[in-house]
Amino acid sequence: MLILSEEFKNLLISEEQISENEMKLSTRLSEDLGIDGIDAHYLMESYADTFSIDTGDFDFHRYFNDETDALLFIPMILFALSRFLIWQLLLGQPVQKQTTVPVTLAMLQQAIDDGVWNCARIESLAGTQVYPPPPKKSWWFSRIRNKT
Repeated sequence: MLILSEEFKNLLISEEQISENEMKLSTRLSEDLGIDGIDAHYLMESYADTFSIDTGDFDFHRYFNDETDALLFIPMILFALSRFLIWQLLLGQPVQKQTTVPVTLAMLQQAIDDGVWNCARIESLAGTQVYPPPPKKSWWFSRIRNKT
């Protein structure tokens, strides 16, 4: 059974001021603790250095969002508007959101135990134990077609 090590708990308390009550195996860094962007970058650097973890196939952009630069704000709004117009109005499909894979404390502890970040192993453990895959929703067109 996977439990959080005291060393890992101490790192979370010292780096991010996380209380003991918030430390559960299913706690997600971005969604539950609000650690994203540059904060996540510094935490992951400190985490890898403290526990001598080989980063393996870890890709920051797969798990965390970047902080947006102020100069990119207007182009981002124009891009989001164009995506909405193309997907929603012309194609009749919901806009596809760019999502990241949630990082849990269980995933981080597993990487400490393994000594390397292996996406396939860590994400499969999280997917089966912590985050089951979401149910598939049918699109409006297929719902209309199935009624007839």
